[in-house]
Amino acid sequence: MTIKLSKLIKIFFIFISVIFLDITVFINNVNAQTKPFYWEFINVDIAVENNGDMLITETQKYTFTGNYKNQRYRYIPLDKVKQITNISISENNQIIPSKIGVENNKLWVRWEHPLNPPENHTFIIKYRVVGGLQESGDNLQVYWKAIFPERNSTIEKSRVTVIFPSELEGKILEYQSFGVPSEAKKIDTKTFEFKAQEVLPPQTELEVKVTFPKGILNLSGVYSENSDSPPLFRDTPFYLFLQIGGWVAFIVNLFLKESGGGGYGGGGGGGGGGGGGGGGGGGGGGGGG
Repeated sequence: MTIKLSKLIKIFFIFISVIFLDITVFINNVNAQTKPFYWEFINVDIAVENNGDMLITETQKYTFTGNYKNQRYRYIPLDKVKQITNISISENNQIIPSKIGVENNKLWVRWEHPLNPPENHTFIIKYRVVGGLQESGDNLQVYWKAIFPERNSTIEKSRVTVIFPSELEGKILEYQSFGVPSEAKKIDTKTFEFKAQEVLPPQTELEVKVTFPKGILNLSGVYSENSDSPPLFRDTPFYLFLQIGGWVAFIVNLFLKESGGGGYGGGGGGGGGGGGGGGGGGGGGGGGG
């Protein structure tokens, strides 16, 4: 019995050491040194066409405060769209050569530019989203994470505008936003604006959802909530902590049983729970820098 307890204690402390090492690495990554730039603003215009395609224009104004690499990037998950095409990067009305590819089901675009800080650069990123509208019962939705969360710098201001074709004038059922607090405003019968009310720190987002009836647009394809999609909650830090908590509870329970204690009853494996977080979320998002 004493030998078993000794082994269990050793295993327990080894496991705890590994956990703390993982957490330390995670915290160091999250609290990595602030990059020497920030976005003065990111404005996103989403123009919905009558075939359901979304023409998206991102206007990103960078302010560089110190020496830094001159390569920028933007990536967008592809799990809730058919495809993303017609990608272009420009500055001062001049197209910038870029490299485009797909990695881990994410569309990546990278480009380089002259950089002599301190200075500003405003890049225009344009792309077409095919099959990006989402189906929800008898309705369709523009459900898009327009201001991406995966970045290491702040965004001082942001605005998202959604413009619909004439076929949908006066037929919008609902419009709302998620993420940072924002002001949602109806500009006219087919234009809706969402303006962030505060600075967006790293790992924060602005997601918009505008709902309208089916059967009006001649669609090329939609994303259905019933289709298989990866459980996005697993990609968050909270899922990691749930996993750790589950394993710790399991080992403590085993230790208590071996030492004659009552334990916790079920003693099940790690990381149950992980529900809600992302099943019904919108497309878009990703990161940039």
